[in-house]
Order: sequence, then structure tokens, then C-alpha cells
Amino acid sequence: MVDVGDNAEIANGGEIGAHASAVSSVLRPCQQALTGMARTGMGDAPEWNPPHPNGCCPALRLRASVTAMQFDYREIRAGGMIMRAAVLDCREQEPDGPPLLMLNGIGFNAELMEPLAMALAEPGPDAPKGRAVVIPEMPGCGGSPDPEQTLLMCSLSSVVTELMEALHPGRAFDCVGFSWGGALAQQIAVQSARRLTRLALISTTSGMPLAPANPNVLRRLIDPKEYVDPLRLSSNFHALLAEGGANATLLRRFRTPSPQGLGSQLLALTGWTAAPLLPFVRVPVALVGVADDAIVPYLHHKMLGCLLPQATKIELASGGHLASLARPANVSPALRAFLAG
Repeated sequence: MVDVGDNAEIANGGEIGAHASAVSSVLRPCQQALTGMARTGMGDAPEWNPPHPNGCCPALRLRASVTAMQFDYREIRAGGMIMRAAVLDCREQEPDGPPLLMLNGIGFNAELMEPLAMALAEPGPDAPKGRAVVIPEMPGCGGSPDPEQTLLMCSLSSVVTELMEALHPGRAFDCVGFSWGGALAQQIAVQSARRLTRLALISTTSGMPLAPANPNVLRRLIDPKEYVDPLRLSSNFHALLAEGGANATLLRRFRTPSPQGLGSQLLALTGWTAAPLLPFVRVPVALVGVADDAIVPYLHHKMLGCLLPQATKIELASGGHLASLARPANVSPALRAFLAG
């Protein structure tokens, strides 16, 4: 109840209604907050944000932006082939910063990278309007058709760069590469340097001959007999994912690649290295390594650090090869800070 005083002069009943309505609009949020405290207890009371002049508090605007961002799967022709890509755009407004290209592990479909992509793209203090993301699927992986010819890293680099030009004409882009995708990201950095603004490499290799991964894991990955049979290939990939630290949610997202697709990616990596050219990379670089990685040993992370001495180092003590995909919250804050510059 509001006490207007004994001597207050009221002109007419309409003015009383106007004053009462104005006071009520100011006090209503306070009453709602107090009701919440009474219902949940003082310590659990929901945080209350006062009304803003534009009629929407920051939390509501942020929630609306997140809702407006969603993945759209498209088939895009680039480099004489068709590639399926997961595209994340903010439908209501132009996203912040350059578009973000995310390159996946060998044989992986784009859905496996969605959680990390969303963690990097959703609106926040560093990017109030969110970021645009593109996750292409390599030939024979996810929904992309099988390769019709042998593709080397230099060819794939050109195809992916052309795909980004088709989606974001004339714009340079940031790139995050995971595992096999980190190798392709390095190739893009040395082959299309003018198109790249920032580079993040996660659990990947420079291609230099270093200590092998777990012998059993390596054998299943390179033995042709292990991926000629689609059922055997699916079983082996699920075993690799589990050994790499994948949780049940990530395993459910996995789509087995075709034998042709996996063979093409293995062939592209055979004999490839960007090591001699990495010291000439001039864009900011971040390196993410996991100490207990059984698929790409931590020594590869250290070697990349020697080749890119100015790089930002992000190091995880545990979580396995797939730590960044299975538990994005462990690495996304550091990556967001790096990408924000």
C-alpha cells in the first residue's frame, strides 16, 4: 500500500488511476522478487534485474540471441565437389567477429563438434551477438558424398577455402582444427595465409615423425583390413572414441564414415607435414594439448610449441584425446578469450 498523505491534493479520479498505475509498474518487480524469496528461501532467491529503458533486460536479450542461433545443414559445391556443412548463423542480426571455420577429426561428422562450436559461438561479453560457424564434413564423412579422386592436404585446403568464400564472400576467417582437422588447418595457414585471422590447433600433429600413439589404437587406425568392412569399421571407431574419452552423448552423435572417405583422409595425411613452414605463420596461434592423450601423444603438442614459440598454450591434465569435444567447458573459456583477441 502507498500512503499519499493527509494533505495531498488529488485533482480527479483519473489522475488517481494514472498515479496508481505508475507506482504499481515500479513495485511489481519488487513484489515478484519478494514472492520468490518467500517461496525458495532468502539464500535461493532468484536474481532480479530492474527494468531497462528499452523494455528488455540483458539476460533476456542474451537468451533470445542464443535461441536465434541454430545449426543449418547444407550441401555446398566447392572445388568441383559437394560437401555437407553445418552452418551456424544468428538469424536476427549480424554476428560478431570473423566467421569461425571448425575442422573435425578423421572420419568425424559435424554433429560431434556441435557442442564445442556452440560453446565458442554463443553470445557472451566477448561477442554479444554471437559468432557465425562453419563445420564442413570431409568427403565420405557424415552426409558428404564419397571422394571421386585422390585428395591431398593442399587440395582439401583449396576446397575448404573456396567453401568459406561461398558462404562468407570476401571475408577472412578464424580457424579451429581438431586432430586430423588441425593438420588441415595448418595447411590452410601456410597456403591461404591472407584468408586467416586466428588459428587454434587442438590435439593435433605437425606431421613430424614422433613417438607413436598407443600401438593398438594406431594399428586399428592404419590397418586397411580394419576399415574395408563397414561393420568392423563402425566397431573400431566406437572403440577409438571410447578410448579417446568420448562420453555416451558424444557416441550417440557419431556416424560411421565410408571406407572410401576414411581411406582418403588417411592417404592425405600420409607423408604430409607443415613443420618447415610453421615458423613463418604470422597470425595469432593457440595450441591445446591433453597430457593423457592416447591417440595424438602430448609430445606432438610440445613439438608444435617449438615450431610456434609465440603461440598461446592451453594445456589439460586429463580427459583423453576427445576432451575438447566431450567436455567443451574445460577448454571453451580459454579458446573464447583467444579468439576474442
